[in-house]
Amino acid sequence: MTEEQRQAAADKFGIVTVEGHLLTPHNQCFLVAQSEINFSIIGGFQQWKKAGRIVRKGEHGFLPKAWIPIIFVPSKAKQEDNSEMISDEEDINFFTATVFDISQTEVIAKSEAA
Repeated sequence: MTEEQRQAAADKFGIVTVEGHLLTPHNQCFLVAQSEINFSIIGGFQQWKKAGRIVRKGEHGFLPKAWIPIIFVPSKAKQEDNSEMISDEEDINFFTATVFDISQTEVIAKSEAA
């Protein structure tokens, strides 16, 4: 996909993850507010590695230079004991995750993958 095609898709559908999940409106706004990059397809370092791409060296700084784009990721809380929960509500915690746009990555060369 060319840069223009990716941006047109992002404008139409929104920002998606490397796995194809649409980001929440909150996380999309969060990314737009943190950087000048026009995000289209995002993923964490390990997600890009699994997808056959690698984040280019030095791709981390934005405005201000020390900032790294982050999003909030939901995570279910693990129970320490195996007892059943009394309430039907599940405890969901959020943590932050660093993400990179596809424009900050490149295809892993076969010699690097071996």
